[in-house]
Amino acid sequence: MVMRDINKSFPGVKALNHVNFQLDPGEIHAIVGENGAGKSTLVSTIMGLIQPDSGDIYIGDVKAVIDSPSKALSLGIGIVPQELNLVPQFTIAENIFLGSEICKAGVPWIDGKATQREAAKYLDKIGVKLDVNLKVGDLSVAYQQLVQIARALAFGAEILILDEPTACLTYHEAQILFKILDQLKEEGKSIVYISHHMEEIKQISSRVSVMRDGNLIATLKMSDTTIDEIINLMVGRAFTHQKKNRAAGPGGTCVLSVRHLTRQTEFREISFDLHEGQILGIAGLVGAGRTELVRAIFGETKPDGGEIYWYGSKVSVKSPKYAINLGIGYVSEERRKFGIFPISSIRENITMPLLSVLNRWTGIDQASEKSIAAQFIQSLKIKTSSAEKEIRLLSGGNQQKAILGRWLAKNVKVLILDEPTRGIDLNAKAEIHELIVKLADDGLAVIVISSELEEVINLSDQIMVMHQGAAKGFLNAQETTQEEILKVALG
Repeated sequence: MVMRDINKSFPGVKALNHVNFQLDPGEIHAIVGENGAGKSTLVSTIMGLIQPDSGDIYIGDVKAVIDSPSKALSLGIGIVPQELNLVPQFTIAENIFLGSEICKAGVPWIDGKATQREAAKYLDKIGVKLDVNLKVGDLSVAYQQLVQIARALAFGAEILILDEPTACLTYHEAQILFKILDQLKEEGKSIVYISHHMEEIKQISSRVSVMRDGNLIATLKMSDTTIDEIINLMVGRAFTHQKKNRAAGPGGTCVLSVRHLTRQTEFREISFDLHEGQILGIAGLVGAGRTELVRAIFGETKPDGGEIYWYGSKVSVKSPKYAINLGIGYVSEERRKFGIFPISSIRENITMPLLSVLNRWTGIDQASEKSIAAQFIQSLKIKTSSAEKEIRLLSGGNQQKAILGRWLAKNVKVLILDEPTRGIDLNAKAEIHELIVKLADDGLAVIVISSELEEVINLSDQIMVMHQGAAKGFLNAQETTQEEILKVALG
């Protein structure tokens, strides 16, 4: 595939500026750039979601007009999007073959057994053992992502676009995916790989194209470049890497104690203490029970056994409302689905938990509401032209800052962050990390779940490693390594 002189403008924004891109047969070609660099717009033109203002696209030697996603599929182009587009009420098998159903010979209805059998084959290819009759909506986000990958493979695309495919995968699952991509490459398929993870693209890509402000800055052979050079091209200047500078160990008073917390089929006998000023990291493979544990602590689900103590007093966290009233905030790994109110303003998103406080007999105290929102927009350095802008229009990093501002405005004592930098570019990621560390330094107790081992080491004081629902070890973040964490996580 060759893209020549592609241009695309939106009101006030030059999204693509004379972009030239070439994808060779049998290569894995990475595209990198900060949020807003033009990666998504470029992919949208390839998939027929938007039309370029000018420029040409060639598939092989033939000029192609890709005016719809169905046309892209007919040309052999498939995508694994960052935001999942599965049907929660359908089974795994039904989702994998959605739009390409397997029908019985001579009759106009779906062959259920054949669909299940073929779906299991594609799951086996990516190393996943799941009952294909399970409904996708009952799966964790990580497993849903793997089903999405299996679905793309089932369509048999010659060109495959993967947008942040390992965003919620741990090292072990990512390595399985990389083996599959290598197999596809050997079969002659071409892969566009979009990721913020530099180590990943260095490992699997033969070439990398760097985008910045709608321009394709450079295309480099991966063997001839370094991660630092790629990052410097992305940000347009020398990038300073984050260094861990917190002293390990608990801070002040014990805020939250969990004792033998158990929820059948999800986690069992989990015990830990969380102190003021402490960052507790939770690591583990997909299915280890990390998210399920914090959802129970936040009152979204009910544990079958165990106890929770708040400042030494036993509590029964019956609902998220109860948890919030105690002083617990929770940032979900699915930011767009559960974290933001997309068509509401930044102001409304930040002040949402304060409505009962801001409510007057005449309505919401808008002056106070605007003042609070302005305070956190400024202190958290949220990049926006107005507090009245719909939050969905912000970059992922700025959306995440607004969600953090919501809980800071509520003055929570414990903040639970599930994959806090998923799908966020390097600069925004560094800013989020600095903010988390500052909050802990100021006395906030923080729980961080992350599938990035480097992130969980850099942020945490102590790391609880989970495996198949159990806490298999507690490690000092200053002394441990990614290899040690993975060894414990693998059981």
